[in-house]
This record gives sequence, structure tokens and C-alpha cells, in this order.
Amino acid sequence: MYSNKPIIFLEERRKKPDAICMWLEIASIAAWIILFCVLVFYQDARPQVETFLDRFFEIEVRETWDNNKLKTAFHLLVFLFLFSTFSIFLNFKRLKRSTDRIRKSFIISLAGSVIGIIIYLSGYLM
Repeated sequence: MYSNKPIIFLEERRKKPDAICMWLEIASIAAWIILFCVLVFYQDARPQVETFLDRFFEIEVRETWDNNKLKTAFHLLVFLFLFSTFSIFLNFKRLKRSTDRIRKSFIISLAGSVIGIIIYLSGYLM
């Protein structure tokens, strides 16, 4: 039956996001920035392509891979792997509310870092 009593909702005690939620937000952005830096280092490490102006002005271009930049990209990939693994762990630990979700950016960055590490260690680029 219908009652005239007003519905009493519990007071919302959560005023702001907790530390883990804030970490996940910041870490998601940081993971994409690190992945972008890896791509920049990879692009800089590639052999240079000779253009018309290089031939015209007889400018020497690098025809080999830059190993220092490749090592830097590799170290960033290892850091991204550890960072993404830790963030995925915190994300799974945090799945308590109905509004919580698994962040796809950590899974994508983890998969990208694993693929990059395998390619680097297999010596495919050398």
C-alpha cells in the first residue's frame, strides 16, 4: 500500500574522491604521456631518410639506429609496464561501488609496453 511517510535517504558521506580514485585519474593521463614519449624516442632513433635538400646541400644523414635513444625508449617501456601493472592492481582493488570501472587505458598501455619490450629484446629493430 501507499504510505504518506517521506522517503528518508541516507546522507552521502563521501564528499570527495579518495586517494586511490585520484591516483587512477592521474595515472591514466601519465600512462598516455609515457607512451607518447616512447613513440617520440622511437621516431628519433630510426635511421634518417635522405631528402632532396640533403642531397643538394650534401648533408650527411644517419643511416643506422641510435642505440642511446632506443635504450631510453626501452627503459620507459619497462617503467610503463611496472606502472601499468601497479595501477591495474589498484584498480581491481578499488572495484567496490557500482560507479567504479576497469580502466581500459591501463590495459592498453600494459599490452603496448609488453609488445615493445618483446620487440626490443628480440633484436628485431637492430
